[in-house]
Order: sequence, then structure tokens, then C-alpha cells
Amino acid sequence: MRIDKDLRLYVYGVVAALLCAIIITAIMMWPVATPPPATPVKAPAVTRIAPKPTTPIFVQPPAAPPSPIRDPMAIDPMIQGLADELASKEQPPTRDLEIVNEFVTLYSRAFQGNPIGMNEDITAVLTGHNPRKGILFPPNNPMIVNGQLVDHWGTPYWFHPSSSTRMEIRSAGPDKNLFTADDVVINPSPESPSGGRVGMVQ
Repeated sequence: MRIDKDLRLYVYGVVAALLCAIIITAIMMWPVATPPPATPVKAPAVTRIAPKPTTPIFVQPPAAPPSPIRDPMAIDPMIQGLADELASKEQPPTRDLEIVNEFVTLYSRAFQGNPIGMNEDITAVLTGHNPRKGILFPPNNPMIVNGQLVDHWGTPYWFHPSSSTRMEIRSAGPDKNLFTADDVVINPSPESPSGGRVGMVQ
């Protein structure tokens, strides 16, 4: 009887060992559940917005300062200098005639010909009474007396065209009488009255 009991115990032990082995093997062979693959998260779509065309900005350059308005009555400094020299009476009469001749020449170049008329007519066009209103001789110069250009001794000059571009200009000289020996002349014309050989300006 004891043998049967021991046999049963042995059998139970073997069976228990087998069950344990089977259970352990089953556990080891049981497939491990793997988590489902993660669904990739899509990044939000980025909409590329084209840059708006920009309107070019034009920077206005600073305005240039306005040009000074030229006074139509303003006298050219060179002309004023000559007129002042004429009025100074510090130069010889021959120089006076050279200066007056320069003003007449300026007119001839500007208007393509000599001024015409008597002393007062020529003085008028030189002082601005011409088609262009150009002032070639200062109207307020003391060498203008009663609308006429006068010489050292206060006598009006005598004007006579010697050619289309040259003007005979005569000063009556100290005796204040035209066509006498003390006349002073520049650009004499062949047909001009005699006199003025002394101190003549060629």
C-alpha cells in the first residue's frame, strides 16, 4: 500500500512538473501583442502666399532753390564799370570816346547794325528804348543830360555812321563848338565835315 502511495505521489509530481513545463512553454510561446503601428500625423498643409507686388516708392528729390529773378533793369557789372569810368572824368577825352564807342559797338552786335538818329535817339536805344528792352547804358548816368550823352565839357556828342558797323563819334572839345580844331573824333568818316584833327582817335 505504501508503494502505491509513493507511486501516486511520484506520478502527481511528474504530472505537476509537466503541467508547469507546459504552462511555462505556453507562456513563452504566446505571441506578444504589439501595438499597432502609429499612424503618421500629417503636418498641416502650409499654403505659400505669394508676396504682393509692391509699388515702388519714388522719393522726390529736394527741389532746387529757385533761381533769383533777374531784374530787367539790372545793369551788367562790366557795363556799369565802363559807365562809371566815363562819369569819373579822370581819363583823357580820347578815352571817353573809346568808352562811348564800346557802348555803340555793343548795340551794333546785338541788333546787327548801328543805332540811327540824333544823339537823343541813340541815347534812348542804349538806355533800353529798343525792341528787346535791353539796357546797354545806365539811364541814371550823370553823363546823360537832357536825354543826351555829353562829353567832358557838357556838350552833346555828335554821331554819324561811317559804315554799317562803325559810328563816327565827335566831341566838340574845350571850345564847345563842333568842327573846329580842338574836336576829338573816333571812327571818322570820309564825308564828315573837316575839323578835329588835333586829338583825333583813329
